[in-house]
Amino acid sequence: MPTAHKSRSNLIRDVVTIGILGLLGFIVVSLYYQLYSLKTELKAELALAKGSVADEKLMSLQREVSQIRQDQSSAASKLARLEDRLSAVSQPGVSQPIPPLNNILMRITAVEGKLIREFLINLNGLDPRVEAGYKVGDRIPNDKLLDFSLLLVEKVPKLKNTRYTIDEKSSIIIVSEENRVVAILSTAN
Repeated sequence: MPTAHKSRSNLIRDVVTIGILGLLGFIVVSLYYQLYSLKTELKAELALAKGSVADEKLMSLQREVSQIRQDQSSAASKLARLEDRLSAVSQPGVSQPIPPLNNILMRITAVEGKLIREFLINLNGLDPRVEAGYKVGDRIPNDKLLDFSLLLVEKVPKLKNTRYTIDEKSSIIIVSEENRVVAILSTAN
């Protein structure tokens, strides 16, 4: 009988050993699954963080480019004004003909001003293209000017053969064919 008892204890030991090994295998598999899930979550978090940093850098660069364009626009406008002044000063003996007032001034009624402003707001939101401070008779660089829509010119015929720009104060500056300011629709209009 001692061999039967030994065989039974060996069997119990084998069953317990297999049970423990099975339990250890289950623990290893569940740990592997948890680590795999954590790895996937970390990859997703890392991708999200990288995207966020890239978006912030892109927005920062866009702001810087916008500021550079505004500075460039301002510098070009100032340069054009300086060139006009220099050409007037460089010829002191020669008097420059001054255009008659009716050629450098355009009268815009309140109704026309409102129509122009509303049309341009709907068209481009009055994005500034030049710095504030222009006066009637000043020259504006050609690259800062936009053409009026034909639809608007049909409604306000006096805008024919004129162009426009927007200053930093959202004033609409109407310019003649010679790039001279003929009317300014300030934000109060």
